[in-house]
Formats: sequence, C-alpha cells, structure tokens
Amino acid sequence: MNYPTLIESITVMETRTTAITEETPLKLRLLVLLSSIALCAEVQAAPSPEAEAVFEHAMLLGDEIQQRANQLVEKEQQGKIDNFTLSQSIQEATKGLETYEDELRKASAGGHGVATFMLANMQESKAATFLNGYKAMHAEACALYQSAADQGLVAGAIMLLRDCDEAFLRFKFDDPEFLRKYSQLANALERPDLYSDHYPLPAIRSYCFKDSLKTEANRQLPLTTMRDFFEPVSLSLEKFRADGYYLLALKGDFANPKVQAYFKQSQTIAPDCLDPSNLKSLFKNIERKSH
Repeated sequence: MNYPTLIESITVMETRTTAITEETPLKLRLLVLLSSIALCAEVQAAPSPEAEAVFEHAMLLGDEIQQRANQLVEKEQQGKIDNFTLSQSIQEATKGLETYEDELRKASAGGHGVATFMLANMQESKAATFLNGYKAMHAEACALYQSAADQGLVAGAIMLLRDCDEAFLRFKFDDPEFLRKYSQLANALERPDLYSDHYPLPAIRSYCFKDSLKTEANRQLPLTTMRDFFEPVSLSLEKFRADGYYLLALKGDFANPKVQAYFKQSQTIAPDCLDPSNLKSLFKNIERKSH
C-alpha cells in the first residue's frame, strides 16, 4: 500500500482554536502542520470490521489533507503563495487533522495495532516539535508504541526500544525496563508479525534507510524544506526487521556473539544499510582481534 507522506508534519498546533497570532508565529504553526501530515496512511485489514471502518475513514481524511499539502508546496515552488493563503491553509488543515486524529484514536481503542502505531508517530512528532509539553506527549507516544508492540507489531517494538529507552543513554545496561524492551524486540523479530499484511508502514526515523542529515535548508522554499525534512520513509516488514536487528546490535554487548549475529542479520537483509553508527567497522575490528 502507498502511504501519504506529509501527515505527521501537520499534527500539532500550539493553539488549535485561535487564529494565527504574534504569540504563535506562522512559521512555527507551519512546522507543526507539516510534521503532522507526513505519516497518514492506508492499511489492508484490521482486528475487527468496526475498527477497520473507522481506520479507513481516517485514511480518506489523511489523503485529502495530503493532497492539500502537496498543492501548497507546489504553489510555493511556483512562487504563487502568500502569508494570507498560507494562514488559511494551515487553519483548514489543522481542523482536518483534529478529525483525523480522533478517528485514529477510535480505531486504536478498537484494537487496531497499526492505528495505535500511527497515533504514536503523531504524538512523537508533536513532542519533537514543541518543548512545551514534550514530556507528556513523548510519554503518550511511548505508551502507544508499547501497546502496538504488545499487539504483535514489529514496528512498534522497534520504536519502543529506539525512542523510549533512557537507561541505555545513561549506561544503565542492567536496567530492568531496558532489558525488557530489548528482549521484547528480540522476541518479536523471531516471530511472525501479526500485522504483516499492513506493511509497508511509514517510519519517522531509520538507521538503514533514512539519512537524517540529507535535507538542506532552503530559505526561499521553507515549505519544501520542511516537507523533505519531516517526510518519513516507507518501510516493508523486512526493512523494519533490518532496522530492528541493527538496533539490537547497537544497544547490545558488542563482545557477545549473539549481538554480533544480530548485526550480521541486519546486513543480510540490508547490505546497503546506511550504518550511521559505523557498526560494520566496529564488528570487523572485534572479529580481527579475536583471531
């Protein structure tokens, strides 16, 4: 399935019910808008017909918002946009996104793991956009990723360990929560994904398939720049698995043969992995010293 690519850029507005003011600058609202549009998506199935119907409605709303956002970017590239048009477009998109998010929440509450995952992506985008309220938004995103992982979605288990673990960053490698999340991902990668038919899914970040430093700022085309920056990468289940094994290698004990095997599995699936942490060189050195 093809996923609209701009929904996550539009999700958050600091003030959802008021017009654009000096306290809420146009560029800031635009930043939030574009980060929200980026991850709207369609799927093939759902745990129940009711949840599927709600989710499909959300996807239709997302498509409409995506199309408007694309038109806005095209107008900018053609030099046919002004602040008044931009302000109106942002307000219209924000209203649509509120309905879109409500529908995702209904589908998630109905047991739709992919809806839960996408809702988590939206909350994580909000958290990254605003310092005010970051902790609450990030906590909600992590709770949603946990729920998606518990429902058997590999993508959820990956994002949970990648974005919702603080113990590893503090070098607390024996922390129970870190070990639990690490183990949950390792187990998920060894089992069939219960939502395999729903892939490809949009990923905010990827070790192997998205270069976060690739986008260059263009002050003349801010909409285009923000779209390119926030645009997620669409990953198949196998590509998510490559990222998952890379993550296990990155956060594991490098001297452990099982961790080394995780990296080899990632390389087998994605030999052209971007390898931002240069693990290939690190494990080669370890292997060379062992002989």
